Amino acid sequence: MTWVTLNMKSGNRKVGAIPVSTSDKKTCPSACPLKDTDCYARFGPLGMHWNKIGPNGRGDNFEAFCKRVEKFDSGQLWRHNQAGDLPPSENDSEKLDAVKCKLLSKSAKHTNGWTYTHYDLTDKHNRKVVKAMNKSGGLVVNLSADSLQEADSYAKMGIGPVTVTLPKDASHRGNKTPKGLPIVVCPAQTADVSCEQCRLCQNRDRKSIVGFLAHGTASKRLSERLS
Repeated sequence: MTWVTLNMKSGNRKVGAIPVSTSDKKTCPSACPLKDTDCYARFGPLGMHWNKIGPNGRGDNFEAFCKRVEKFDSGQLWRHNQAGDLPPSENDSEKLDAVKCKLLSKSAKHTNGWTYTHYDLTDKHNRKVVKAMNKSGGLVVNLSADSLQEADSYAKMGIGPVTVTLPKDASHRGNKTPKGLPIVVCPAQTADVSCEQCRLCQNRDRKSIVGFLAHGTASKRLSERLS
């Protein structure tokens, strides 16, 4: 069972005053190299909030969450999962739940949302689910890469826009992947711009890779791994 909280007005200045959700920790696949290690969401107030999501704590079950998304105004900008990932299959935590993902896409079709996934996209099933979600419209699923080489590989798949993690001291301009794809460092990290204003990650047709500088409590250790 997947549990999700929904805050109708984010208190995070970098996100902006838009709805933001958080899915329980069990949604994070082992394919994510940051799981239980250097993930920024494990620490601070967000980490404390994340730890409380579940059947005996905070949040709605996934179906109830989708019903709340259905009630969003047409064109509502929102971020799905400031922490957590898309719902996993009940039988295999490394594979996406196609039925639940389809329900989310249908519920969010009238909105302008975005999210990110760390599921293994070399897996044919996961690729098919993410491709269908992005084709549906409404909620954009960004493919989270953990190296410049992986960013190139994901971009070649053509199933959705790509993001990549960069060392915290990476240049703010002129970054490219080995295949020459331009990398735009997240404007919320380099300028006084919120996600609400930027909307780059919500653009499913963008040609650039969005780069996120390592941040949070474990940023130094993560940067050393990425260098």
